[in-house]
Amino acid sequence: MATETEATPLIRHLAAEELRIAASILLNAYKDDPFFRAVFPAQEYEQRLRAAIREELQELWQRQQGFIGLELDGALIAVACLSDGHYPLGQARFWNWRLKMALGTGWHGARQWMAREQEIMAQLADEHTDLLQFVAVSPGYQRRGFGEALLRSVVTTQREAGRHALATLNYWPELTTLFERLGFRSVAAIHVGQVEGRLCRVEMSEL
Repeated sequence: MATETEATPLIRHLAAEELRIAASILLNAYKDDPFFRAVFPAQEYEQRLRAAIREELQELWQRQQGFIGLELDGALIAVACLSDGHYPLGQARFWNWRLKMALGTGWHGARQWMAREQEIMAQLADEHTDLLQFVAVSPGYQRRGFGEALLRSVVTTQREAGRHALATLNYWPELTTLFERLGFRSVAAIHVGQVEGRLCRVEMSEL
């Protein structure tokens, strides 16, 4: 008697019409993120988090940055968003982004976002390092290996494209362990206010 098996996941680049789905996945995955919890007021937290994710996804898309998704049974269940070394971060952010982000999240949130990016850039000091801005798996599919499969594909894609290095910042020890398993090395602790994140980086030549 045949047994039912789970479909094989498909990893691919996203289309513009999937940005809204990607934003929904990210909103659910980042709702308890320590950085966002620290910089957005509790009474308007979800509204401001939604605005922050929306504005950053739009900016990444308009500047033709990387969007990779994992599809299962025809449904998008995980996403990774990357920026290259020329994507403006921190104090290099353009005024239209600052204004839209401030309107959606408040000036405090926008300033803290840029302060975090300045710390990341100071530690990397390398325009050839790409940044994994977001990575998330839909709640119903977490802890089933899909996140690791997506990240492995991202690293492979970056290496095959001739990219120099990839970095990411996270606030969860278990994620740092996952990144280290994929070849990332812990670079530094990033502090914004009372919140500490761990910056990890992998050089493609070391894989």
